[in-house]
Amino acid sequence: MNSSPLQTRPTRREDLIWSGLTFAVTDEEEFAREQESAGDRVHFSNGVWWRDLRFGFCQPCFCFREVDHRQARPYFGRCAAGFMHVAAPGSPTNGTYRVIVREDMKQYSLQQLERRKRGVVRAAITRVEVRPVTDINDLTGDGYEVYISWRERTGWGSNKSQRAVYEKWITSAFRRSKRLVLGAYCDDKLVGFMLPAAVRNVAFISYIASHSDALWAYPNDALYHAFLCIARQTPGIEVANMGTISTKASLDRFKLCYGTVKELPCYAWINPALQMLFGRRLSERYPWLTKAA
Repeated sequence: MNSSPLQTRPTRREDLIWSGLTFAVTDEEEFAREQESAGDRVHFSNGVWWRDLRFGFCQPCFCFREVDHRQARPYFGRCAAGFMHVAAPGSPTNGTYRVIVREDMKQYSLQQLERRKRGVVRAAITRVEVRPVTDINDLTGDGYEVYISWRERTGWGSNKSQRAVYEKWITSAFRRSKRLVLGAYCDDKLVGFMLPAAVRNVAFISYIASHSDALWAYPNDALYHAFLCIARQTPGIEVANMGTISTKASLDRFKLCYGTVKELPCYAWINPALQMLFGRRLSERYPWLTKAA
């Protein structure tokens, strides 16, 4: 008699808190339009939606989009510094794209995490309540304090510390018809929030922030667990993407409690002049991209 492998299924209370909640899945064009409305520069070229990362360096808006560079690439005027993409099967490759993901999402449960992290998540969901943000005032009020605290602690990303800049950004994110904003509330006060997204078969964490004064309650762990549970429940979602390898080891260690590093064959073209002048700086800025020698 053939026996099937033992599978871990979400049957515990901690896995069922968000039962019935799902992400709205978008296609690549919808996702690109959302990125554009958030302030990114995007364009459509050779059947692919591309996004400007930094100083004329492009990547597909859907970062897992497989491309053959002999058939599709961004406009040269938008990628003077370079471009990269996951390589289509059978197409040339010259590097590795390293991302932190969780696969087999339909089987995700708290029991799959290592013992110490399970304890942290259980503590987190008793201290904070994660639920969809339904009132924009939560994000423009307490949420602004969360952003300022996070920005002062990390210094990451474009600076939106001016209230008008922050409110324009967060209001746009809140009003997108196919987006869900997850909030972490402690005593009904917003102490952290996440902007997740779902494209094709992948759930993403577009942004997450928490207030430094609330780190004792582990809001980020509560948000990550909620994100993975909702992704598990969303039809068609097979992978949860937690971002690329970063320059901050502590951040990667946190993410690796929930996922593993996946190395995807990619193709990258970098302007030879920039490679000569800024090769070391480029590798430091894009640690998730490993070029072949």
